[in-house]
Amino acid sequence: MSQASAATLGYLRRRRRVHRSPQQRSDRFTGLYTVGLYTAIGAWVSFQTLRQSPARGGSAIWLAGGGLARAGTVALLLGLLAALRYATWQGPVVFSAPEVHFLLGAPLPRAELVRVRLGRGLLVGAGVGAAFGLCAFVLLEAELGVAAWPLLAAAVLGPAALGLLAAALGWLVESSPTTARVLLRASPLVLVVAVAGWLGGALAAEVDPWSGPWGWAVGPLVAAAGGHDPGWPVQAALLVVLTVATVFAAWLGAGSVSLEELERRAGTRVGLDASIFMADPRGMALLRRQAVGGLLGVRRLRLRHPRHRWLAIPWRDTLSLLRTPGRVGWALVLCGTSVLTVAVAPDRKLLAAGAVVVAYLGAAQLLEPLRGEADQPDASRQLPWRWGDLMLLHTATPILILTVIGLGVTVAAAWLGLLPASTLGVALAACLPVAAALVWSAAIAGQRGRLGLDQFMAASAMGELGGPLHLVRWFATGPLVALVALLVPVLVLQGAARHPAPRLHAATTNAASLLVTALAVQGAWLRSRHPPD
Repeated sequence: MSQASAATLGYLRRRRRVHRSPQQRSDRFTGLYTVGLYTAIGAWVSFQTLRQSPARGGSAIWLAGGGLARAGTVALLLGLLAALRYATWQGPVVFSAPEVHFLLGAPLPRAELVRVRLGRGLLVGAGVGAAFGLCAFVLLEAELGVAAWPLLAAAVLGPAALGLLAAALGWLVESSPTTARVLLRASPLVLVVAVAGWLGGALAAEVDPWSGPWGWAVGPLVAAAGGHDPGWPVQAALLVVLTVATVFAAWLGAGSVSLEELERRAGTRVGLDASIFMADPRGMALLRRQAVGGLLGVRRLRLRHPRHRWLAIPWRDTLSLLRTPGRVGWALVLCGTSVLTVAVAPDRKLLAAGAVVVAYLGAAQLLEPLRGEADQPDASRQLPWRWGDLMLLHTATPILILTVIGLGVTVAAAWLGLLPASTLGVALAACLPVAAALVWSAAIAGQRGRLGLDQFMAASAMGELGGPLHLVRWFATGPLVALVALLVPVLVLQGAARHPAPRLHAATTNAASLLVTALAVQGAWLRSRHPPD
């Protein structure tokens, strides 16, 4: 860098420091203090709760017997995938629109300007990894009661190194559209690997710590927690070498990004900030989809027009899903993981509840046409159906797709020996009503439209406690409806799992009756809805 450029960058830093008001510094300190305070309180409460839990013994045996290696590896792999997918449309280095237009367009060394943001992004990545590692340390120390300092070092340093690696890899993805496209297309394969690592049993517990940097970060943690992993020093060394090499490559390639790529991300950041301010997750999802669509393009497919008018809405929904196959893929991954997880541990109530929520998220992936209809309810006035009937027609295609996914995953679970042959028929028969319950739960939440100003006004009138609870209820409506519809029948079946056949048959009948009742209530509720204001 020339002397003139260094002097210009120094002047820029000084002017920014001068124009940063004391109120901005105070707000930043207040935010960090609030996050740190509530994090410390939550960690202490969680630690004490787990310490006093009477079920510590079973969890400790499962963690030391390979559960920690599998769960930690899969969690870090999914975290790394999420960070890299985030880098395909935002990433560790993001400038504002004025900075792109005036600062990066000036005759200044772009690499030096990028390295300031890149260094900050690397620190954030390491900090996020260390924070997750600290949470893992609190949970493991409360459950296992092993030596604290080795466990703390392993729990914090490993994820922190992986977070640093994720930030460096994120910059490499951000600076190369070709790499971003490859990553987006390879994501389903990574999810398949994660599922195999979770369901692999004892073999996966041995292989996962050697599977990659996500496993290398877990190896020292397994050893510090009392598990068996004699190769953890080699794994730690591999992680350090790979992280240093990747950070060095990212630092050298700081000037390789194009101005157009940074401008595209700056425009997305404006909409993203507005969606965060308005607590609009759908707006954030649409921004992400638009940015990713610019990389992958849009598929142009055609289907024959239906002969009956009541098939027009399912036909349009089918065409929409064919043009966005990623939604079907995510539904397959999320719902399939839920089914296989319950099949592996059918007697765990908390795991069953989590599986219902994950399956609900998979069903919600298929309802984008319904949410698009709710965003513009005036367009439905041109159609010959009431709003409630239109919503039910929008759920036909997702129910059919989710039923096919359920049938395939159920057969796969039986083939893997996770599902007894005597229960295969009942499980196959339950695929359609379970799919309907999940889709209608998502439709009940989606047909309301976006979170609007009227909801914020109502929340502000409820006070400091009632307002946040009102907003939480808005976002949690769909998962709660799915839990009410499906978790109660699941608990009935779990309560009779170890009893004689007559009681099991009676429990199956009771669970089916509860599910049919829930479906009737959901269908009637959806049919009685009116367009959102």
